[in-house]
Amino acid sequence: LASKRATAGSVEAALLLPMSWSGKRRRDEEAPVETIEQRLVNLIVRVGDKQLDSLASHLSSLVGMLANEMSVHEQLVLETIFDSARALQPKASVYGTLVALLSLQQPSFGVEVVRKLSSSLQDALDDHAPLSIRGLCRFAIELMNAHLVPADSAISLLETLLATKGEEGVLPARSEWFATLVLDALILGGGELSAREPKRMSGLISDLHDFAVERKSWKRCSLLLPYGDQTHPGEVVEHFDAVWQLVRHCAEKGAWNLPFVLAPWRHFADELSSVQSTSVEMITVPLHTTGCTYPTLRRLRLFADDAASDTAADVAMPDAHGGGSPLSVFERVIVEEQTWTLVNSFSDSHKDGAKALSWQQEAIGVDCCATYVEVVLSMMMTLPTARSKLIYYGCLLLDFSKLFPSVPLLLEKAVNKLYVNLERLDVELGGRLIEWLSLHVSHFNFNLSPFAAPWAQRLSSAAAQRDDPTSHERFVVGLLDKCVTLSYHEKLQKELPAPLLAWLPPKPVGVLAWAALSASDTEPGALSTKSAALLARLRAKAEPHDVLNWLDKAIEPAQLPTLVVHSLLDAGSKSVSHLEKLLDKFNWLLNHVGKDADARGLVLSAAAHYYARNKQMLWITVRKLLAHELVDSSAIVSWLCSAGNRELLSSGSAWVVLSELLEEAVAGQRAASKAAALEEERHAAAYERADEDDAERLRLADERLNAKRDHLEDVRRHKKGLLANLFVGLSGALTEHARERDEPSEWRRATLGHARGFGRRFISELSLDALEIVVDGAEASEDVQAALFAELRLLHSWQV
Repeated sequence: LASKRATAGSVEAALLLPMSWSGKRRRDEEAPVETIEQRLVNLIVRVGDKQLDSLASHLSSLVGMLANEMSVHEQLVLETIFDSARALQPKASVYGTLVALLSLQQPSFGVEVVRKLSSSLQDALDDHAPLSIRGLCRFAIELMNAHLVPADSAISLLETLLATKGEEGVLPARSEWFATLVLDALILGGGELSAREPKRMSGLISDLHDFAVERKSWKRCSLLLPYGDQTHPGEVVEHFDAVWQLVRHCAEKGAWNLPFVLAPWRHFADELSSVQSTSVEMITVPLHTTGCTYPTLRRLRLFADDAASDTAADVAMPDAHGGGSPLSVFERVIVEEQTWTLVNSFSDSHKDGAKALSWQQEAIGVDCCATYVEVVLSMMMTLPTARSKLIYYGCLLLDFSKLFPSVPLLLEKAVNKLYVNLERLDVELGGRLIEWLSLHVSHFNFNLSPFAAPWAQRLSSAAAQRDDPTSHERFVVGLLDKCVTLSYHEKLQKELPAPLLAWLPPKPVGVLAWAALSASDTEPGALSTKSAALLARLRAKAEPHDVLNWLDKAIEPAQLPTLVVHSLLDAGSKSVSHLEKLLDKFNWLLNHVGKDADARGLVLSAAAHYYARNKQMLWITVRKLLAHELVDSSAIVSWLCSAGNRELLSSGSAWVVLSELLEEAVAGQRAASKAAALEEERHAAAYERADEDDAERLRLADERLNAKRDHLEDVRRHKKGLLANLFVGLSGALTEHARERDEPSEWRRATLGHARGFGRRFISELSLDALEIVVDGAEASEDVQAALFAELRLLHSWQV
């Protein structure tokens, strides 16, 4: 919610607390007392949730009650209505009608609402708060429907928003988002605008048509599509295309009475015709700045081949018994829009979001389960990043599985369709699918039986697992590895169906370099003997300098990283907390082993060898080493791109660690930049107040400013160096791989996919020109350079 007031009567409290409260109470616990403020908020928030056939009478009753409280609680009512309009966007018409009815009894309240709407919308535009902008625009149109805002003022607002497409050098993502915003408003108010402002409405539709034609000539950025440049027509429907198809149809037919769109103002048409109208103040749309995002609903079509193209007159939506109730294309678009806004609004509580969607289905009387599943999966698979955490969408789908009997079968169909298309699916989305599905099946005793037969058809003989597994094999192994992390190996062995059991990774245990014992391993010079001697000294609490002297004399330098790292990791293998304690206690020992950049790379390689069968633990260990400053970002990049460890570049976990390193560097740069800016202000103020005797104070001010600037330059250099080293090492690994193999490989596809996903996520932080110069100087092949940078350049021009 836009407003996060901590008052007892806040909309957040009304939305989350009453619904999520279990209703169970201890015998000695008194029932909570509802204050008048809480009651008012609850009534405003809940109006229109259920029993839509009696919505008009509910509104009339609410208006009568609120009118009696306005003298005391007008500000609370005003704030609650605005919070609800932002958060509960499918009910914008309810709140527009409510305000208009209240203004009949208290005209000043209507004037205050329109004034606050003008200032709030301008603030949202200045702050670039996309969901608040959308909610307030919808609210403005509903106030126009209820005659509180004149039609000429409302259409001027839409014309201003659409005019952004004419900005010099406007980003395609920006112009498309504002055009979609206008289309969304027309779905609500197109009928009234056509009746009251027919000429300007016709011009607005014409401008939208011209934009739609121009848009077809744009080259779409494949990095934003789930199947990349192999996305087929009908598999994905862009937000603009879906709502433009609906608005164009309404404009051509002159029929704007759309299903599932609340319009309570029609019931009060005679009363509202006399309401005092107030114009919305003219707004200005700020230009694009770095950090502005333009969220849209890119719809994945996962069910029913006849629905994929969105051209059929009716789309059969499966019900709990495998049948379906007809849902027209336009009804489907409206339900998708309302679902999208509700899922976004309830990101703080998946239970309340699921209940709200359940109420929505009950209110419109149509089975929406397939639409709900498609929309939530589409939001979870949004590129470059999903708006909410993956756990939120996963919990919503779990709630759906409990609320709607048809959802488990729908999820099975959706997963199997995505599995079939794994070779085309964006690599990062394949990783998200693993994260979500492992979480989902963990709530059902890790039951993968529904997937066994269809998945097995695309798996080779497990006994002949290749060095370069296919995308389907990599997916299954990755999923089972994640399931082992969430459970334990023996349980998976017991529960897995036979076709998948053969693909279960080995038991996740550490592998010592001296694990395969031979007669020589008991000799004095054997690694196992040296490890035992080292651990004996550590357990005896020998002085650090004595241990280090012994290591330097008794251990060959080439054996040192493996000996020390494997000994400590094995000693701390009981749990992560044991490992944490050992790293903290023997930090001095690992610092001695990793004394320079090359040595730190050997420390990482030794950890990778020990955890060859436990990749999850490997990445935990890497993070721990980094947190204890035993390795640094440069060592991690060099290690991953080295000849013996390049296989790890195809792992999503490696790129999660790399992303964390860059996020830390970006955060450090922002903090240093802010500190430097504040110091410059202090420096300027010091010089303004200075007199002839302040030379020493000014000298100190200069030193402080220079120190801040030097620190800022250092962190900038660090970030640039991290990116340069990564892309040079990556391009070198890809170039060397191409020399070794003539045919395309799954390793190359996965590595390139993760690299482009990394660039996609941090596109605003990349200096593509500088990176290309550095990579070209490292003699990377032209094919590799094109594969890395071509789509990133297109993405940069699209949204940055």
